[in-house]
Amino acid sequence: MTEKFDYIVIGSGSSGAPLAARLSEDPEVTVLLLEAGPPDRHPLQLMPLAFPRVAMGSIGTWQYVSEPEPELYGRNLPVPRGRTLGGTSSINAMIAIRGNRRDYDDWAGMGLPGWSYEEVLPYFRRLESHWRGASEWHGGDGPVRIEPVAGPDLMWDQTMAAAEAAGIAFNDDPNAAEQDGICRMEATVGGGVRSSTARVYLRPIAGKRNLTIRTGALARRIVVEKGRAVAVEYGTASVARAEREIIACGGAINTPQLLLLSGIGPADELRASDITPVHDLSGVGRNLIEHPNIINEYELRDDLGLTRHLRLDRAAQAAARWFARHDGPFAQTGTLANLFVRTLPGLDRPDVQMMCLPMSGDARMWLPGVQSAFPARLSARCGFLQPKSRGWVRLRSPDPRDPPRIQFNMFSEPDDLAAMVRAMELSRELYAQEPLARLIVHEVRPGDGTQDLAEYIRRNGATRSHPVGTCRMGVGEDAVVDGELRVRGIDGLRIADASIMPMITSGNTNLPCIMIGEKAADLIRGRQLPISELPPSHF
Repeated sequence: MTEKFDYIVIGSGSSGAPLAARLSEDPEVTVLLLEAGPPDRHPLQLMPLAFPRVAMGSIGTWQYVSEPEPELYGRNLPVPRGRTLGGTSSINAMIAIRGNRRDYDDWAGMGLPGWSYEEVLPYFRRLESHWRGASEWHGGDGPVRIEPVAGPDLMWDQTMAAAEAAGIAFNDDPNAAEQDGICRMEATVGGGVRSSTARVYLRPIAGKRNLTIRTGALARRIVVEKGRAVAVEYGTASVARAEREIIACGGAINTPQLLLLSGIGPADELRASDITPVHDLSGVGRNLIEHPNIINEYELRDDLGLTRHLRLDRAAQAAARWFARHDGPFAQTGTLANLFVRTLPGLDRPDVQMMCLPMSGDARMWLPGVQSAFPARLSARCGFLQPKSRGWVRLRSPDPRDPPRIQFNMFSEPDDLAAMVRAMELSRELYAQEPLARLIVHEVRPGDGTQDLAEYIRRNGATRSHPVGTCRMGVGEDAVVDGELRVRGIDGLRIADASIMPMITSGNTNLPCIMIGEKAADLIRGRQLPISELPPSHF
């Protein structure tokens, strides 16, 4: 049986859920939202501190793995993506960063009107209920709750004092006029619960008559007839036809995979994968951009930070407290601060981001008398914000159930590795300052005395799970979508997710993806929020 809907949205993640919800605001249209994974019913998906276990586990994820990375000694990098309602917004670290205002001005400067920061800021405001309340920078009544990460064990005061000693100024709001400096971490958390797009956009309208949500519905192919996208084949043998438009929102990995499965992409590459080309579009799957990541870690002298809450008896109490009241240690993400720093003269925006945690990145629970205690540690996730290296996504086979091939080509551009070395040097400088220095026993990663940081990074570096760019927005022949997110050469088909970003944003990508979903809904409906008049930069 073939069903008919006005709009079909493929993927319920950071962009897809808000897009489907906004389209369904018009009672005269019908919307079908397809999600390959299950509903977001597991409690750990809602518990903020549980995000590492969720992201790297089997609860609502695709656990992809990259091809051997040439500049990383052939290592395969993990590529976890969301496979559940809410997509990656249901498994990520919940860090609420928009990127730098100049990122979006650069997009507009590439011949993409409508994407300057003045034009996208209204959508950032519309999506959020910010703890500061409504202002020229923030929204006060949007779906996504944003709150500061707070708690007695975060070691904020010591970290802030060390940053000041290192010459890094305090910035009260990196999502306002400028990013530079150290700021308290803000997260997409409301009332101690993850504010995923499934929870805040879809759950409040569950049962709405003109919105149909199908889980366990893996899209197999977009059907194109006479140059127009008209239907989606999904599941085992289901077909849904779109009377108006189909919008792919699978993210930077799954959206190019679906287009390639549908015969939309580089023709020679499609033939090599036994796919009949429908539309030769060279940019599909190209221009993969990802933030590199490296961890710097220190062992503490005393039982400080969050690690002590992982002793099994304490963890049971903290978990019970969260289930009962949604507060306590497990109600926050455990990431205490963001630092945005310019490490070279003449830069117009920060090039390095450091996220500070009062625990180890691989801390585990332990039971006295049975397992040895996991030592109390501090850690920093260091990354370069504007990488030049580019990778790709390709088909492994014509079977949509097979994972795609992913190649980041990380550090294929030497400047990226040099920037990562500067990021780790900055981290070491921070933790060498008082009062942190007196609390530290020694450096665990890369280890006291390690001098060849470039070698360490090549052997241990990974990604930040921020893949973007594989169906990039632009005006050239290698662009996949135009400034209104329409796929070039195919009528009735748009893309709205991280894959359309022509350049990666300077920070975490969840909020930008939600913004893209919000803006896409208005583009489809022929609307535009009033442009913001921004105050001048104070930098």
